[in-house]
Amino acid sequence: LVHVQAYPPHTKVQRMGFIEVVLAFPWLILAPLNFVKVLINKPSPMAHHFVAKRSEECQKNCEIARMWATMFWSLQFVLALGLLLVQRPRWMFSAAKVCVGLILMANFHVGVVKLPIALAGGFELLSAVILMMLPAQSKDKTE
Repeated sequence: LVHVQAYPPHTKVQRMGFIEVVLAFPWLILAPLNFVKVLINKPSPMAHHFVAKRSEECQKNCEIARMWATMFWSLQFVLALGLLLVQRPRWMFSAAKVCVGLILMANFHVGVVKLPIALAGGFELLSAVILMMLPAQSKDKTE
């Protein structure tokens, strides 16, 4: 029998900081909503504000695009939850935010997504910088 431990020995789950809540909140709301939307294959009435029409049609008609979309939304939710509950290793959350931010901005550049999504990409890049600038949490004597 293998015992899997969620946290390293003698590590306590840290309290959520205000900044972590602000950075995780959009994904904790958007990810589950978009995950369900993709699963039921129903376009959002607001989609035309965020993605090009051809992108919307592509996802509607392509199973592999929906698979990647559900993977993206589920991973974003898990990362946001991890940022709130574990907060370590912080570099991992920053790296994920840099990847997402750059991909969103690159896709704006080629016309796949619209300006609000590019701005979200900028928010992700700024979030990565903020996370790396935050001081490390003080260690508990039991760690």
